[in-house]
Amino acid sequence: DTRTFVCQVGAGSHGVGENRTELHVYKVPEAPEITANPGGISVQSSDIPQIAQCVSRNSFPPPNITWHKNGEQLQSEEKMVKILATLTRESSGLYTVSSTLFAHVTREDRNSFYHCTVHYWLRGQRRAVESRRVNVTVFYPAQHVKLQVMPSSALVKEGDDVKLVCEADGNPAPVFSFYKRELEDSWQDLSSLADTNSGVLNLHDVNKSSSGLYRCQTLDLDDMRQLEKDVELVVNWKPRIVAISSPLYVRQDEVVNLTCKAIAFPRPSVHWNINGTAHEYVEDQHVASNLTVRVNHDLLRAGAMCRVSNALGVSEKHIQLLDQKTPESKGVIIVAIIVCVLVVAVLGSVIYFLHKKGKIPCGRAGKQDM
Repeated sequence: DTRTFVCQVGAGSHGVGENRTELHVYKVPEAPEITANPGGISVQSSDIPQIAQCVSRNSFPPPNITWHKNGEQLQSEEKMVKILATLTRESSGLYTVSSTLFAHVTREDRNSFYHCTVHYWLRGQRRAVESRRVNVTVFYPAQHVKLQVMPSSALVKEGDDVKLVCEADGNPAPVFSFYKRELEDSWQDLSSLADTNSGVLNLHDVNKSSSGLYRCQTLDLDDMRQLEKDVELVVNWKPRIVAISSPLYVRQDEVVNLTCKAIAFPRPSVHWNINGTAHEYVEDQHVASNLTVRVNHDLLRAGAMCRVSNALGVSEKHIQLLDQKTPESKGVIIVAIIVCVLVVAVLGSVIYFLHKKGKIPCGRAGKQDM
């Protein structure tokens, strides 16, 4: 019914008069339907990939469609943005318009939203209807890798369960591999203990041998690019006294050196229960204390105590010293022993002589006078 209508009026010999009018029929289009690319788009695609398709149905006259990214209208741009539109007239006489957006993407477009807008005329005025906003999946290689200890490495102690979490900023996530540095800069492969898809390495019941340098390595299957990150795991443990040394035999007033050696992390403090001059030194994770002290009666009686402690615990060891007699005292003891032996020998001889003389009865028959 959209056409020009003519009205004619005849006035006999005066002729015929006429006028024309245009009839415009409008049909508001249905809300546009937008469909994002379901397969995702790679930033490394050589062809211009399809972003989304927009369809508007049953309108009259034919509308047109525009595309928008993050609220800004897109224009066709050679080798970067391409818009293809098709117009179909249905049997009802109404129009269906379809538009497809093609565009290259960057890793920043993982947060971009697209929508289409249908523009149409109604009673001589231009109107518009927007579609919903859609986000497309963007695939891009990782640029950075982060490896962290959970909980914090500063809080790990013996017996804890620890997670090493590796994260990469690529999409999809790459394949993760884990390693621990051994001697001579060799690396032990721990990937069999990890979830290589989520990037988590679980370490159960850690001990001091679990301390060391760990490495996470990522492999992007799209471009076979590798990235890696290292982290130091420090396991804290309570002190253990591993060595005690001192002279076994000492003399009164002799100056001796007592040594107490322990291992712990964090570094422990060493204390003695006796007064003396202490010197402490550290080698790797071993802490040793040398105590110079003069031997006295109390030290010989009670011994010395070495006490090693840190925030995780305490370890104690006792040192017993034995009194080494002087040569003079040894001589006196020997003389005393000899005298005792001689006294016993003389007493034995007297008893034997009296027995031979019959002065000492040996039988049990009765009493005899001596």
